[in-house]
Amino acid sequence: MSTFASLNLSPRLVAALGELGYKEPSPVQERIIPKALNGMSLLCQSQTGSGKTHSYLIPILEKLDFEDRRLQALVICPSRELARQVYEFAFAFTPYFPSFKVRLISSEVKSSQNSEGLSASPQLIIGTPGRLKEILSDKYAVDLRGVKTLVLDEADMLCELGYFDDIDEIYSKLNEGIATMVFSATLEENLKVRLSRYIGASFAYDGGENKTASGVSHHLIDIKHQDKFDALSSFLRIKRPYLALVFVSKKEDIGKAYEAVKRVGFPAIAFHGDLSTRERKTVIRRIKENEFAVIVASDLLSRGIDIPDVDMVISLDLPSDLAYYYHRAGRSGRFGKKGDSYIFYTADSTRLPKRLIEEGVQFDFLILKRDELTPDPVGLLPKRKLSAKKEFSDEERLEVRKAKALSREKKVKPGYKKRQAEAVEKVKRKYRRKAIKDKIRKERDAHYRAEAKKK
Repeated sequence: MSTFASLNLSPRLVAALGELGYKEPSPVQERIIPKALNGMSLLCQSQTGSGKTHSYLIPILEKLDFEDRRLQALVICPSRELARQVYEFAFAFTPYFPSFKVRLISSEVKSSQNSEGLSASPQLIIGTPGRLKEILSDKYAVDLRGVKTLVLDEADMLCELGYFDDIDEIYSKLNEGIATMVFSATLEENLKVRLSRYIGASFAYDGGENKTASGVSHHLIDIKHQDKFDALSSFLRIKRPYLALVFVSKKEDIGKAYEAVKRVGFPAIAFHGDLSTRERKTVIRRIKENEFAVIVASDLLSRGIDIPDVDMVISLDLPSDLAYYYHRAGRSGRFGKKGDSYIFYTADSTRLPKRLIEEGVQFDFLILKRDELTPDPVGLLPKRKLSAKKEFSDEERLEVRKAKALSREKKVKPGYKKRQAEAVEKVKRKYRRKAIKDKIRKERDAHYRAEAKKK
């Protein structure tokens, strides 16, 4: 098992990491940190909750010259909440490195407050693109000639929100040949084009096909044409979450979802873009102090923000851009923990769930009806085509017999019937998923054939 000491970090930094609770590197940190320490520009695509932030903060700290009072590293984040979170991660190291100065520059305070005290330049600045451009590029408030490292965090979101013009302006003021580290949970073709200016092909890390952490289990819940807010109240009464994130795609639905949670009696709060800067900052602080059991939010909270101990994510609907679903689900199951992501749907809203299945998401299927949550033997298939008592094929029967045999113990012990039933159910789920994928493929092929006939 790898340790931070094995990554050629200084004993001082290893000791600081240990005292802050970081005992061993995550897989992404194990791959990225040595490359970053060598000054390489790199691109890291990795699932949410995999430890990307410390993958760049640790090498930045290791390489800082604390005797040099100039700015040496710059981290650009797409939102003020994410920028503050990264700043707090970095600031936690200041007791262990007294000469280390870090500064947050973002739109959560007035521009004049951002500019105060910059005559004594920090070695690390973390901030949002627009405000950084104003302070660093327009006002020239900081000498940029000492910058050796640039980090673009959540680069896909920076691209989606149109921030690359501001980033281009900042980048044009930096020295040539600096190390650029780009981190993103997803990497679409248009983003690759934008990144070509900043980074070559010296090193790229792809954390695999899983777009959310492997510890997240995905569930589709047929709410049977119930009002989704009534369904939310019923679901919470059944599951009694420790800390749940409830996501809605429409701003007008946030208040309705919040009231549905309050009806059940859970301490709850709502987070969305219409909150003032002060309100957003207060809400984030109270969330991190564990004041609430349920947080109702827009997709503003789906990206990058680390909320410890989220045990479930509930999507009352799916965003049209399904990349946001993966970010939603990734709020749970972080850093090796287990989590659950639940999606509400009805027979009239199966298009986006089917697309997720096509993309490889493995779902369990449930039905929520009359305050009961039960397994759905059919899932997204029309009920008339696959009943709960459908006959097994020869292949399925063989696998069921194998499952029973493998789960049978030589000596009968308590609970053996339950273990055998679970083994059989696992086989059944496998074939349900296969049937659903086959159905989706046939529907897609039929659609393409119909379109071809029109031409």
